[in-house]
Amino acid sequence: MLYQLAKHIGFVLVSLACVGEALSQGNSQPDSSGQTFIRKNLSITGDAGVYGELYGISGIQARRPPSSARLYFRPTVTLFNAFSMSFNFLLSTEGSSARQNINQLGINPSWGWGNAHLGDFTDMFTPFTFDGIMVRGAGVNLDPGLFRFSAVGGYTQRAVDGGAGAGSFSRYMYGAKLGVGKQEGSYFDLMFLRTRDVPSSLPPSQPTIAVIAPNGNDSWPIGNIENIQWGSSGITGNVRIELSRDGGATYEVLFDSTANTGSQPWVVTGPPTAQAIIRITSLNDSVSDVSDLPFNIGIGVTDQQGNTPGTVTNTYAVTPEENLVFGADSKVSLFENVLTFSGEIDGSAYTRDMRAPTIDSLGLPSALTGVFTPRSSSRVDYAYNTQLGLNLPSFNARVGYSYIGPGYTSLGVASLLPDQRQVTFASMFRLSSITININAGHQNDNLLGQKSYTTTRNNLGGNINLRASNVWMVSLMSNYMSMANDAASDTFLIDYSTFMAGMTQMFYVTSGGAFQSATFSYIYQTSADANPLRQSSGLLSHSINASAVFGVLTNLNLIPSVSLIDSKIGGTGWTSTQTYTVAAQHRALGNRLTTALSVGTSLYMGSNSIEAVLSSSYSITMADALTLSLTETRYRGSSAFNEYTASVTLAHRFR
Repeated sequence: MLYQLAKHIGFVLVSLACVGEALSQGNSQPDSSGQTFIRKNLSITGDAGVYGELYGISGIQARRPPSSARLYFRPTVTLFNAFSMSFNFLLSTEGSSARQNINQLGINPSWGWGNAHLGDFTDMFTPFTFDGIMVRGAGVNLDPGLFRFSAVGGYTQRAVDGGAGAGSFSRYMYGAKLGVGKQEGSYFDLMFLRTRDVPSSLPPSQPTIAVIAPNGNDSWPIGNIENIQWGSSGITGNVRIELSRDGGATYEVLFDSTANTGSQPWVVTGPPTAQAIIRITSLNDSVSDVSDLPFNIGIGVTDQQGNTPGTVTNTYAVTPEENLVFGADSKVSLFENVLTFSGEIDGSAYTRDMRAPTIDSLGLPSALTGVFTPRSSSRVDYAYNTQLGLNLPSFNARVGYSYIGPGYTSLGVASLLPDQRQVTFASMFRLSSITININAGHQNDNLLGQKSYTTTRNNLGGNINLRASNVWMVSLMSNYMSMANDAASDTFLIDYSTFMAGMTQMFYVTSGGAFQSATFSYIYQTSADANPLRQSSGLLSHSINASAVFGVLTNLNLIPSVSLIDSKIGGTGWTSTQTYTVAAQHRALGNRLTTALSVGTSLYMGSNSIEAVLSSSYSITMADALTLSLTETRYRGSSAFNEYTASVTLAHRFR
């Protein structure tokens, strides 16, 4: 891998050198009609580069790989101001077979009435159908006049055999959107999205069983009623429970066939033994497990649980999923976009486990059952949202309403929380040098009344930005948020609220004088929990941040900053967090070499940390730059560690 990466890095460096040489020669040679034609009709923008990093730490476990490298290539070629081709190549040593691939290779051509994708890309239909996920495949968006068409297809994740935390099946997706109108005006679209895991992309799940108790070092008195416990995954049918009193040489049957519930009471019988072992066997799958260590059965012994409980791997923690989404999206724009109304409605059929038994019907039309197989783990639901907007030169406002059913799922969306109803409001007012923003929202779950209680969330916030003069800007902000439910028991009751108010002032004097700028901010925050069990968790804090820029010399700036936070939780005393930083920036060699050094320290409740960062960037040419960076962090507190990072970046900017 490193050898291949080195070859790629070398190729890019040589290519960048050749491009830079060609450009410099083109600028120095006499102009010609051919060069003029190319310069007017061909342009290259974007960047390319290589990044390498070394990392070390002492005192605690490493939090990053000891070395890493990245190679990126992101140019855009434009022809005749009518056609462009963008490239996005990313190659990194940080990829791993134990997680999703972070390497990217994408080509994205675009023209006046459309664009396309090939390789790795992201695109969007609507927020509830397809949005925010990386696709490795192909896509196209066409907008030739009145009609609109989009299509996408490819893989969205690869197979990773990593259990519930990081495991996944290989997943592919395809979909299309067809409509009329223009995105910036009025339109109406119909769309569908089909997403499906590949069950064969991971090894077949193996049934497992594990003894939990007694699993060794237990003591069970004769005559007591004890619970034999076990865990299982992928087991069908009943289990047999046997007991050995001679360390596993021979077994007697305690329960020949009992339900696989994970627990079976047993009245302990003699004779006594210190070499007892339990064996549990699945009758259908011939899978068994025994106690990890012997346990004791005796008269007059103290009932004691062992200290080595067994565990079982749930091979069904990662399940192959399937999803079908149909929807419609529209917007009506009136009076040259002064008044807009938009809406989206979608239906979803989702299967959590494609290995579950099929069922006759989920109420789906027969046309859909040909592309989606209803199973016992399937569910069907819908979601929709609407928004009304008003756009004036100095005022705009948005009112929105959304509903996401408890069973609605789209595997084409990076993050979507079901069982939610939400109302939102946002507005902006601008008058001369003052801008005012206000936003509010209300959200609740339990849309079908199937939960024991309903959780609601409310927020109200805003900010005022004022340009008091040419050198003075003021910003005021405030936000209130609450979360509560109607649970009858204090154990499950939520009644939480938080309030924040703050101010920021910025002064810009001059870019060449001794005192150039200053920033000061203050934030007040309080939170409370009305639950009697958590009333002592209320927070009160005051935060102050200040920084300034001084021009010590014409090519040297000094930037001190300080951050102070005083806070207390419940009835505890005040605690203070202090952070002090001094940074300096120096420019030399006609501003081609820029060096920055910052040193900061943080103090909190007897612990302290010091971080020093040194970076230097040199412009080799107008388009090429070399940057070196060194970082050291020293922490002393309940634990102590030293952390070091060194990196180098060579970047080329296409112009």
